[in-house]
Amino acid sequence: MTRLLPMLLILSACSITSGTRHSQERYFLMEVKPVLQQHCLACHNGTLPRPALNLTSKATAFTQSASGRDYILPGDPDCSLLISAVQRGGTHLKMMPRREISLTEDQIGMLREWIEDGAYWPEGQQGTLKPQKSVENP
Repeated sequence: MTRLLPMLLILSACSITSGTRHSQERYFLMEVKPVLQQHCLACHNGTLPRPALNLTSKATAFTQSASGRDYILPGDPDCSLLISAVQRGGTHLKMMPRREISLTEDQIGMLREWIEDGAYWPEGQQGTLKPQKSVENP
């Protein structure tokens, strides 16, 4: 019985972790990815010279600006340039997206929450973003 207890604890921890990973992946795919694809990727898709923000993949999104600031700093939305750029009254020089319609408060809050929770971004095809047209912001 005493040998089974550590094994049960390990299995419990693994199931909690995978459930968290699953919910993080779902949140990224259902909430974060559509906003980035519809509102950010028209410009931030790798066509601008480095070190401009490229949101097409995790590898390119989790980089630093020319000034050395992180575009996305997992766990710290206030130090993430992405949040500074999209929030109204932010410290970024030019509010994004540069269109008539900016992100809603809910969308900004969702991005903040995503970064605060660790900014999970899946690898592979699910984590690859492509520009999409938005009904509200064509």
